[in-house]
Amino acid sequence: MLRSVILFCLSTSLCYAEESSKKVAFDCYTATPATEEQISHYESINQLKNCVASIELPCDPNDWRRSDASCNNLKYPSRGTYFNPLYRMLPAQFHDGYHARKSVSGKDLRRPRQVRLNLLTTGKSVHPEFTMNVPAWGVFMNGDIGSVHDIENLLVHHPNCCQKEHINDYSCAPNIIDEDDPWHRFDGLTCMNMTRPLYYQDYGCTADAVPSPIAQATAVYDLSLIYNMYNQGDQPMRSFVKGQFTFEVENGRIWPPNGPTASCLLNQKDETRCMKWQKNVVLPANLFMIWFFRLHNYVAGKLADVNPCWDDDTIFKAAREICIAWSQQMLMHEWLGVLIGRDNLLDSGLVGRTHRCREIYDDKCYPKVSVEFTFAMRWFHIIQEAKGKMFDTNGNVVGQFPLVNATLRTGLLAKDNNLEYFTQGSFRQPSSDFDSGVDYDISEQGLGPLQRAMDLTTSDLHKNRLFGLAPYVDYIYKCRSIRIKSFDDFVKYKIIPAKKVALLKEMYEDPKDVDIIAGLWIENVIKGGNIPQTLACIIIDHFSQAQKCDRHYYDRCKRPHAFTNDQLYEISKLNLAQLLCAVGDGVTEVQPNAFLQISPKNPLTPCSKLPKIDYDVFADRACKKNKW
Repeated sequence: MLRSVILFCLSTSLCYAEESSKKVAFDCYTATPATEEQISHYESINQLKNCVASIELPCDPNDWRRSDASCNNLKYPSRGTYFNPLYRMLPAQFHDGYHARKSVSGKDLRRPRQVRLNLLTTGKSVHPEFTMNVPAWGVFMNGDIGSVHDIENLLVHHPNCCQKEHINDYSCAPNIIDEDDPWHRFDGLTCMNMTRPLYYQDYGCTADAVPSPIAQATAVYDLSLIYNMYNQGDQPMRSFVKGQFTFEVENGRIWPPNGPTASCLLNQKDETRCMKWQKNVVLPANLFMIWFFRLHNYVAGKLADVNPCWDDDTIFKAAREICIAWSQQMLMHEWLGVLIGRDNLLDSGLVGRTHRCREIYDDKCYPKVSVEFTFAMRWFHIIQEAKGKMFDTNGNVVGQFPLVNATLRTGLLAKDNNLEYFTQGSFRQPSSDFDSGVDYDISEQGLGPLQRAMDLTTSDLHKNRLFGLAPYVDYIYKCRSIRIKSFDDFVKYKIIPAKKVALLKEMYEDPKDVDIIAGLWIENVIKGGNIPQTLACIIIDHFSQAQKCDRHYYDRCKRPHAFTNDQLYEISKLNLAQLLCAVGDGVTEVQPNAFLQISPKNPLTPCSKLPKIDYDVFADRACKKNKW
């Protein structure tokens, strides 16, 4: 261990200590111990908190997963922690260093709003299979490894980028609306607010020339939205009694604690519920936030029952491991199963053919997330149904609510019986279809009352360029080894339907100009699955990294506190239906796969008849032997 290590004091000034010290300062960007010169520089620009991570050393190879994700890789203790860099599947492409790339002819690309209007129709559609849980789960799990800092930056720091005095500010990147815009030519709207994504370079955390987007989350699937929000760890929210979170009860329902300073900008005067330790975001993701918060206490209670000799810390950490495994099981087997298809999952190696341990960890890699994956998750905007239908327990529609008006409005869930109604709607209501269309609210009112107008899909295409992503054809080559030399090749290789290629030709001079998100909007689906093939490729690349680089991945045999094969068999039963039955308000029946709509093959089933996990398998034999 270093003879002299740099510590963080409560005052954030520098301290020095001998070998017995535990907190070591690491540079967030390079993942190497920070030098005194670096510390001084970051202090001078008031960015010490953002550019340096304080890691407890030495790493114990036999310890549980840490809430801050440090020591996941024993060789690189700070890799995978909060605010670590993203990697790129393909090299960045910018113009003049950091500006959006130009066309191959050197001209500016068509405005994002023009391209969006030409490629995506506006209107309603119904997916033949997906429920609302499909896009909702995508938003929630993307928040586990990604960040929405660009929206926070817009709402909190730069809400007026369309004003003349701000339109050319570096942080601003508004979307210009043409005079002949079919939606706004009569209302005088000429601009939609948007801010530029934040890079490490903006904070002064690196001198690298290529802009590198930040990630305000850990790089592993560890339910950091529940256990480490805002990088504050799990300590503040624990009750330290039988492994439980501190909770509040209102109108007979269990809630995460309220936070008087938490951000619920759209709460009405009679809506006071606002989560203190979890992020208040869009309504569908808030549902999962509440469910997994409750799930931890539910699992902790089960473990306490079968392990009466365990102390609070052991129960808490074991419950956290099971909850994380529950989310990873849902993510890999259920969610990806409906997206890319079971056969494709097996062929890719993302899931095993049995429910036994798999040893695929590679200590030469470290937890990391691709820019492409966090960006490509924005594709789910086009299958998001914007009106949340509210159902009673008998399946009757009792109302509906514009979901864009429920962003940062957690208090709506505590009003009347709304939490139960929206919970029922999550598995009864279809999502929108993947049909080259987008719901009106998503394309025109994306942030509801928080902005006059917001086209989320236009913003997605604009940010595609600001992230410096390579052209669409480069990803086709990486994923399928197909060189696209002309627009006709899209049709020749059955990548995009001919009628959609005709629309591309109107917006782009050359196939090498096409933006990746534009291609994903109109691409053919993968054989055996339900999403575009290139999107499936990006997802498979990401999750392959997520598994082999995570020392604590749930089905590893040789990780600390690993599950046994018998325990993994029980975990294989865990799914979204079980989650809803365990902690969902008013849920007494649900279809076995709650990501797919109710059908003869997926019928509503009483919770009592769904497979149950046997918590006795998680009992400590020493407890039973000593007859506690």
